[in-house]
Amino acid sequence: MLFALGAVLWHLNATTKVPALAVYTEVRRGEVIESSDLRVIYLASDDTVARLTAADSTSVVGRVALVDLAPGTIVTSALVADAAALGEGEGVVGLALEPGQYPSLGLAPGDRVNVVATAEGVAAAEGGPEVVAHGATVFEVEDLASSRKLVSILTAEADAEAVAAAASSGGLRLVLVAP
Repeated sequence: MLFALGAVLWHLNATTKVPALAVYTEVRRGEVIESSDLRVIYLASDDTVARLTAADSTSVVGRVALVDLAPGTIVTSALVADAAALGEGEGVVGLALEPGQYPSLGLAPGDRVNVVATAEGVAAAEGGPEVVAHGATVFEVEDLASSRKLVSILTAEADAEAVAAAASSGGLRLVLVAP
């Protein structure tokens, strides 16, 4: 028994430990990662593991999580994306949406959506639903009471104005599209 314990301790000391950046507190999909959400852990492995180190934390802090990150998750660059930013000729418009007006799987900053006007008046006048904005980017999502969501989308300024005008009819829906 003593020899087995000695062998285990020797193996632990002989295995190289490498630093890795890991999630310290839960980070939900779409949330901006802060330095307090991260910590350095040490991995004992003979294999190459995809990981970022403490020196790479500046490439993670301030970016948004692409998936839910549980505490202890090893951070890689594939798990984060840049937060959307407002550029010249762009606009952000907010939409208060009821369940059914947004995808049930949820939305997060960075997702791409088409904004479709489905109000009966618009559909009848135009001969069907109208896509008011193509390829808009979800800028921010806030949960409201009773499953409602406030979704801010980033798009071309003219499209943002068209979305704001169409929102008064109450018949807008967001369609999640591929990036």
